[in-house]
Amino acid sequence: MPAHVLRLAALTAGLTVTGCASTTLSESQCAANDWYNVGYAAGSRGVGQSRSLHDACGTRGVVPDRAQYTAGWRDGIAHYCTPESGFDLGQGGDAYRRVCPANLEAAFHAAYANGHALHVAQSEVAALEHAIDRRTARIDDLQTELRQSIDGLVAPGTATTDRWWLLERAKNLSEERGRLRSEIDRLNADLAVKRADLEALRHTLADLN
Repeated sequence: MPAHVLRLAALTAGLTVTGCASTTLSESQCAANDWYNVGYAAGSRGVGQSRSLHDACGTRGVVPDRAQYTAGWRDGIAHYCTPESGFDLGQGGDAYRRVCPANLEAAFHAAYANGHALHVAQSEVAALEHAIDRRTARIDDLQTELRQSIDGLVAPGTATTDRWWLLERAKNLSEERGRLRSEIDRLNADLAVKRADLEALRHTLADLN
């Protein structure tokens, strides 16, 4: 692998992106003076140009080459601000940071909006499936508890006072089971709609490609 590619990979791996995309450089990266690749690595990861490299390296006595950094950043951000990257960003549920130049913004944002719509639709389906699974698991527990209560009721040695308690417990467990089954029916109906919406959205997005 060419040396400049290895340097770029190391710089990219060393960038820490948080919040509004801040850049933290190691001492060796600051000392390398390879500001084009530092800028390219930042831009290709969607790091905003406004971040001051002097803040990142100033405490180490390194003065960045702003022109080289800016040239690298512009090439990197062009690599980042593609419709494919925008779609992946939206589908991943990540925030849109508005770092793309004006000539790339429209296509990037349109793709981001499509990816975000897919993310929302998938999340809604997953949330309903999870809600159904939780209730189904609780019903399984209730079945066990209800069986135990009934066994206690019919056991010959159960005291009268315990029978009354077991009878009330069995009634409550049965009522909870009934409520959960009704909720599952409703959630399954909602899930069918959301799955249909998701499938329609997938077809629409496929037609756009």
